[in-house]
Order: sequence, then C-alpha cells, then structure tokens
Amino acid sequence: MTVAEAAAAAGCPAHLGDAFGNMPYPVYKELQEAGPVSPVILRDGSEAFLITRYDDVRACYGDLRLSSSLDDAPKPRGAGSLAAPPVGGLVLRRDEVSGHMMINQDPPNHTRLRKLVVPSFSAKRVNAMEPHILRIAKELLDGIDGSTGPVELIEAYAKPLPVMVQSQLLGVSPDKHDAFTHGMDELTGGKNVEAAQRGLDLIKELLAEQIERKRLQPEEDLLTTLVQVAEEEGRIEEIELLAAAIQVMLAGYFGIQSMIGNCVYWLLKFPEKKAELLADPSLMPAAMDEIFRFDGPQQPGSNRYATEDIEVGGGVIPKGSLVILSVSAANRDPRKFPDPDVLDFERENAAEHIAFGSGIHYCVGSRLALKVVGLATLALLQAFPQMRLAMPEEELDWELRTPFRGLSSLPVLLQ
Repeated sequence: MTVAEAAAAAGCPAHLGDAFGNMPYPVYKELQEAGPVSPVILRDGSEAFLITRYDDVRACYGDLRLSSSLDDAPKPRGAGSLAAPPVGGLVLRRDEVSGHMMINQDPPNHTRLRKLVVPSFSAKRVNAMEPHILRIAKELLDGIDGSTGPVELIEAYAKPLPVMVQSQLLGVSPDKHDAFTHGMDELTGGKNVEAAQRGLDLIKELLAEQIERKRLQPEEDLLTTLVQVAEEEGRIEEIELLAAAIQVMLAGYFGIQSMIGNCVYWLLKFPEKKAELLADPSLMPAAMDEIFRFDGPQQPGSNRYATEDIEVGGGVIPKGSLVILSVSAANRDPRKFPDPDVLDFERENAAEHIAFGSGIHYCVGSRLALKVVGLATLALLQAFPQMRLAMPEEELDWELRTPFRGLSSLPVLLQ
C-alpha cells in the first residue's frame, strides 16, 4: 500500500519526512490521485493540509481567506507563543523582522512593500546585471581544476555564485561574503533550532551594518534604494527595510544554489538535453522554464493560514489550519502538463509553470533567478562540455531546506 493509500485508509496524514526530500514527485502523484486536499505531517511534527493540483493551487494563491500573515499562523507543536513557520524543518521564534517580511504579509502592507521592491527587479535592471553575472561565473570557473579528479560542484560553483550575485544586487561588501554564507547555512541547514536562530541573528546583524554603511556611502544598489525610500519618502519603516533585505538575500541564495545543482543534475542525467543546449544556446530560456517546471526548488510549497473554513476541490480545510500550496506538485499535474514526468524543452505551455508562485505573491525576483541560473548553467556546460557525474545518481544526497530542495553535493568529472 502506498503512502497516500495508507493515509487515506487509516484516516491519517502522510508523513513528509527526510526521505521525502530525496524524490518527492512519486509522493505528490499519489496525493494528487487520492484527492484535492491531503493532510500531511511535516518533518518537525507540524500538521498541515497540502494542495497539489494545478488549478486548485492557482486558485488558492488568489484566495485572501488563506493568509500569509504570521498573525494568523497556527501554533506549531512544541513551539513557544511566538513561533514562525518552519525553516529547514525547524520552528523558530517569531521576531519583529520575520513578521515584517513581504512573504509574511497580506494586502495592503504586502502591496505597499512589493511596489517598493519591484523596480529593482525590472527587465532593464536584470539585463544590466548580465555582464556581472558572467564575470562572476568566469571567475569561479577559472578557479576550478578538474585535471586531478572529481570536482564538488556545489561547493566550487553553485554555492558561492548566488552569494556573489545577491551581494552585487544589494551592494554588500565582498569581505562579508563568507559571513553571509555561514549565516545562511546555519539558518537553512536543519541542524537544530539554536543553530538556525544563530544564523538568522547573524544575517540580521550583517545586513543592519550594511544598511548603515549605505546611509554614509550611497551607491547604485538595492540597499541604497531602500534606504533612500525610508529616509526621503517615509514609505517603508526601518524594520521593514531590514526585513526586505533579508528576504531578498535568503530567497536568492539557496533557491538559486538549488536550481543550478538541479539543472546540472538533470542535464547530466539526460545527456541528449545537454547536447541540445550546447548545439543551440538560444534554447536556454525555454529550457529554464521547463526545468523550473520539472524540478523547481520550492518544496513542498508556500505556507498559508486558513482564516475560516475553506472548501478546495470538494475537500474542506478547517479554520486555523496551516495550508501548503505545493507549486512543485502542481507543476507535475497531468491535468495541466501532459506527460509531466518527461523533460521536454519544446513543451508548449512550460512557461505556465508556477515555480515562482502566482498572483500577488508571484516572486519579484523570478526574472533574476531565471537569468542567473540560465547564464551560470550555460557557462558551466560550455566550459566543460565533457562533464559527467562522478558517482552513481542513486548515491547523491538531496537536502530539504524549507522552502527549498537541492543537492547537498554534486561530484562531477570534467574531462
């Protein structure tokens, strides 16, 4: 009996434990077939309702009865009175900064904050970053020596690249890269609550220091823009400024790291797809949409909180419940994407994936993420066209760092 069948038969929820992170898609398929709403238990013991079908997930993103605000969050099991959603499978205490992150806001505050951040991710601004992204990729690739054996690609390339790109966007001092990396690894590593809280506190401290530096030395970057908006127009509070900076850094770090690793893995698993891109790099935008649909980084999905009893696809979610909108399950829904488990760069509706969310909560950094992952992946393939896995694929280890999933390591042979 499958996980979903056993859960349905016993009236018990499915348990999304550590093994789920290795390959969640068979579990999603079972849950989709079982019904529109699935009760689940997360790794930390929290109970939730998982929405897995494409049309339902899209509709739920636009349902304001499903709140993003931490004020509406249920109290997780074993947590204190000030609890934030699980990060890396861990429940942290809620503080002022987490409560003011745009991802944890509903309209009208969400609308106001989003309008302030969106211009920094315009097509013009993102395209202007392309030379910087390529320079960073080249610097990292020039430092990789594959002549003596396997190279660990996550540590050598996928991990440092997004830190350097996000630092360029925000205007963070290069000498702070290592400290930021350490803080984000602590926060999302899933070791224990204490380590995760230390990581969050370190990131807050570092960004507060960088914000103060921008007041004294303004530059052409996102932090300076937010500081100026706060000081000149009064449309953003100091705590919101810090929260926005933290959200941009966190989302762009492990999300992009995960997707570079995911992209490379699938292109090595299906070498004919790698050959397609090397033969015709103009396929990269379509390939990015399809790979983000096929194996996007967000797992299991976006947290919401039911402010009243809600019916979804004939199933009822009780008021006060934690609800997870599973974009990754939705992107493998055969009702929307025929043959969803096939990686197809010619898929006509691949761009309709919802790996970046939907509606008012569509990720403002999606354009940058697609640009960075596409450029970084293509640069890597072109630098090392003979690249292949250095170990059997079944021995690779996947990490589930709420809300992202990616490879913890990716050993490759370059020659």
